[in-house]
Amino acid sequence: RAGDIFAYQVLIEDLKERAGRSSDMFLLHMDKDVNERVWSSSGNFIKGRSGDRIAGSLNIISTLQYDQERVLVSVYPWKRRDGGVRPVVYTMQLATGNFRKVTVGPGRGAQIRSNRTGTMLMARVPKPGLNTEHFYYDRPKDEPEWQKISLNFPRISDLRHITNDGKYVYGVTQLEKGINAPQHLIKVSIESQEIESVHNFGFASDIAVQFDVDGELMFAKWTDDGYKSKVFQSSTATKVIAGFEKGFPGFNVSLTGMDDSSENLTIWVGSTSVRGEFYVWEKENGGARYLFSSQEKVDQLGLNPLQSVKYETSDGAMLQGWLLLPRSGKPKALINNIHGGPHGPYNEYSFNAEMQILSEMGYAVFAPNFRGSGGYGYNLEKSGYKKWGTRMLDDMREGAEYVQKNYEVGDKVYTYGGSYGGYSSAHNVVRHNDYYDCSVIMAGFFEFDELKETWDGRRGAFTPDYTSTAMGTDPVALRSMSPIHNLDKVKVPLLIIHGKSDARTPLAGAKKYVKALKKTDIDFKHYFYTDEGHGMYFDDNRQDQFEKVQKFLTKCDARAPLNPALASR
Repeated sequence: RAGDIFAYQVLIEDLKERAGRSSDMFLLHMDKDVNERVWSSSGNFIKGRSGDRIAGSLNIISTLQYDQERVLVSVYPWKRRDGGVRPVVYTMQLATGNFRKVTVGPGRGAQIRSNRTGTMLMARVPKPGLNTEHFYYDRPKDEPEWQKISLNFPRISDLRHITNDGKYVYGVTQLEKGINAPQHLIKVSIESQEIESVHNFGFASDIAVQFDVDGELMFAKWTDDGYKSKVFQSSTATKVIAGFEKGFPGFNVSLTGMDDSSENLTIWVGSTSVRGEFYVWEKENGGARYLFSSQEKVDQLGLNPLQSVKYETSDGAMLQGWLLLPRSGKPKALINNIHGGPHGPYNEYSFNAEMQILSEMGYAVFAPNFRGSGGYGYNLEKSGYKKWGTRMLDDMREGAEYVQKNYEVGDKVYTYGGSYGGYSSAHNVVRHNDYYDCSVIMAGFFEFDELKETWDGRRGAFTPDYTSTAMGTDPVALRSMSPIHNLDKVKVPLLIIHGKSDARTPLAGAKKYVKALKKTDIDFKHYFYTDEGHGMYFDDNRQDQFEKVQKFLTKCDARAPLNPALASR
């Protein structure tokens, strides 16, 4: 702050002691060369701190552009184990770490954002059915209260920005119905609540919007078949970005930092085959200079980029996925790489280390964005509700079939994924047991009832709404979509990988699945990793996992095709 004090946060991962806690916050006093901790996993209970004692999960929501002494934060108090609390907004004095209460959020679980000046707050409050309501809070008013914003469409799918004057809010949403409805950048007047569509992105993903220090719209970036961008103002920053895009055609150019005068900019340049490089542009020096590479050795490998694959499903939906081909030789097989979530996450058009490793093993890798995926708008995400083991799996298969018909990817198809992707890979070989030649199942779950009773989110205040709305409640349907109850349909080898400390999809479910497999004649291998949670995080374990995957897939390569009649697929 003013070159004297910098506030920063550090996330400390500890599965046993700090699960669900917030980042620690530090103040770096430049004049004293001192780091001072002002927030910890137990709140502001720091030796030497004065003022009210506060415990909770902290987020910085505004650096308060015109206040060099304070930041604006929201804190979710640890008053309920289920997390169903109303957040509290405070100003935090940087020099002392003291807090001053501003207001309490308008509802339980409210997500609060602020403009740069801290004069206008916006809150998104969850409602039943995975819906949301929006509220605003005008701080300069004598008697401010949260006011509801009533909009004539389902919701602002993604609130992006509040203008410095507090008059407008920008968001990304869909204004039309239908799975393939385009996403719009909208501008909403807080006073009149009128909506203006600023830009129509189409059925696209990876939407990023950049604003300048005055809170005005600069440019937008998104992904269609590749990287796209649009400039909304002529400024030094937009001209510099345009110059980089011209110098790096086909690359993703992102503005990562800028001073208030727009005379010094930091820029990142990367792609789906390059980890990326950082540059600084300085007006005084008249140009840009290279800083460093994110991972230079990887950038020098000459890896293949992702290719866009758009396909129409049997019921008329248009979906998009990404295909990665090996650098040399004919692919041994096609791997259908299923993302986790399933709602919210999606396969992005960016560097994907896992896909690149599988490609280096000699496989074509397809990453579909099936119904239920995030990134492409609320309509597509909602269309997957209660279809985790049915239509969503059909979308995956139809995407892989399209790839087989249009690309040289080999005769066999393997299903592969983690978390929801692990579940879907276990159930893909049930629902589509005439198609997949083997399955890799990582951190998966195998029975809906068991997952609901054991996963780490089961006691959350909003979990019942999620499980009933997204997963469903029909016991017959849930059982039919549970792989463990349908092992009689499995015909191909399975590889099961799981972390023993996994809290999201607990090990008990995987052990129960393995026990059931032992009573069948299914060919399977399983590996449980000590001290690993929901996925592999330790380098040695990640390497060991990929070695086991490669060994398993090599055996699958040697097997006769599941259905010889489909060998020319």
